Amino acid sequence: MTQESRPYGFEFAGHHSSDFELVVLAEKTVTMPSKRKSQLQLPYRTGYIDLSDLYGLNTYDERTVTFPCRLPYGQENLSLMNQKLTELMNWLMKPTGKTLLKDDAMPGYAFMAEVQTAPTIEEGWNFCKVTVVFQCYAYRLKRCYDDVWDTFYFNLDAASNIEVDVKGHESVLLINTGHNRVRLTVTCSTAMSASVNDHVFALKAGDNVNPYLELMPGENTVNLEGTGHVKFNWTEEWP
Repeated sequence: MTQESRPYGFEFAGHHSSDFELVVLAEKTVTMPSKRKSQLQLPYRTGYIDLSDLYGLNTYDERTVTFPCRLPYGQENLSLMNQKLTELMNWLMKPTGKTLLKDDAMPGYAFMAEVQTAPTIEEGWNFCKVTVVFQCYAYRLKRCYDDVWDTFYFNLDAASNIEVDVKGHESVLLINTGHNRVRLTVTCSTAMSASVNDHVFALKAGDNVNPYLELMPGENTVNLEGTGHVKFNWTEEWP
């Protein structure tokens, strides 16, 4: 079944909800992440010292995404109902740790999610209502964009030149439209060097990933020295 023809739902752990004949009901809810505050009260002083932005960025608590679903099997055939519920629970509960969750209503975005609490099941005569709660990383994930305008949302996206040919020296502007610093992957055809946000890196041919090789929210200038083809890739994080 193609993405265009399948019914609305969600994709998780290699399957779409429609693979299990789930129909997502209208009561779906997505919570927004709350800011995590770290405040210190000093003796003999009114108010608090806010340490929440000690590193220059907000921090957030996790969020939940809840999908109430209709499963078209019920008590009129208990054996088949239990078989379908077993298949469903095996899909939802088997992953260890958070994995990608994609909501059809949010194209271009994904969550890192896990079903930590058991789904609730309300049995009917010819259907069951199954409510699935995903515990999610605070930020939604969104891939970086180049200038392919058919997938570009002008109100939120910013185009970056994510591929460049370097002949000696090249300065590249990369724009992280997300709200958090993110890891940058630099793929080089040959060895060269780069400076990003006051850090200098020796890049090898192939993929380069480093804990300090990252983009801050907003504009980032990457200075490249060498000769060859370079491609940049990162995943942005949005509340």
